[in-house]
Amino acid sequence: MTPGLPAARSLRVTLVARAGLALEGAFHRFAGLPYRVRRRGLKLFFTVLKPLGTGSTNTGGARIVSKVLALSARDARRFAAGKLFHEAIFFTEWAALGRRSVAGLIADSRHISTDGDEELRWLAAQRGAIIGTMHFGPYALGLVWLLHTYFQGRKVIIFKSDHDTDVEQRATARLAELGAQVEFVTPEAVGGFHQVIKAVRRGALVIIMIDLPPAFGRSDDIDLLGHRISLASGAVDLAALGQVPLMLLRVRSSSNGDLVEVGDMFDVARNDPASRARGVSRLGRFVGDTLHDHPDQWHMWNRFSEYLSAHEEVAS
Repeated sequence: MTPGLPAARSLRVTLVARAGLALEGAFHRFAGLPYRVRRRGLKLFFTVLKPLGTGSTNTGGARIVSKVLALSARDARRFAAGKLFHEAIFFTEWAALGRRSVAGLIADSRHISTDGDEELRWLAAQRGAIIGTMHFGPYALGLVWLLHTYFQGRKVIIFKSDHDTDVEQRATARLAELGAQVEFVTPEAVGGFHQVIKAVRRGALVIIMIDLPPAFGRSDDIDLLGHRISLASGAVDLAALGQVPLMLLRVRSSSNGDLVEVGDMFDVARNDPASRARGVSRLGRFVGDTLHDHPDQWHMWNRFSEYLSAHEEVAS
């Protein structure tokens, strides 16, 4: 019994803790099921919950988006419901990455298609390249698909957070089992950026997030959905200093499977202010178009205030 707690309260605490562990265990077992079962299960779950009002606009992310996108109350509720569904897919796919066998993950990845097969095959044949993607859609499974389908045998450096949860650590570790020579670098690592530049010049491929707030490195101000924000722009610097092409892509969930959509691909011709500004502009346009077209699949809305320039505020 916990010291200082009455017996009844101690029992409630114990029961709640056990219920939480049971739910966590059930979730991880669910994440270990095949792709179609996972997605159908989530759709059924949210269909059952819909009459109960899953589209709450009281969360910080929903309130921010309602203001940024100028949504009506009805559209805000629709957005909130869609956002919750896509976040459930996102968390499930990260858990699946750590739970499924390699053969199972490869089978799951067959449910992904792309509009950019020719561009991806061209990129995979280059001596080095940068792939910029977003915290958007079920991108964990998209990484599985990219590594297995296009980057077999290649050295691939993936930028990752230094503060991953246990689930994320297990998931990222599995990415090294898919046939590519995967290494992980954290933005906080001293000298890590310069080591990556050297590796790119020697032929490595790099996967980096392009939708991070300015705390994650050098950033630039861009116009996004009518607001002036600061966006980390390290991908442009990597492309310029490594003298390699930069491809921008996203992984989007749809009713018929997941899509890897190639949005842009370009060279940052020279490491000079004008070339860099053009690259940042194209990066910002891709992020802005993605958020405009599919705002409910972006997973960083709760941190939107971190992107805002000092003179702007969005009520949270």
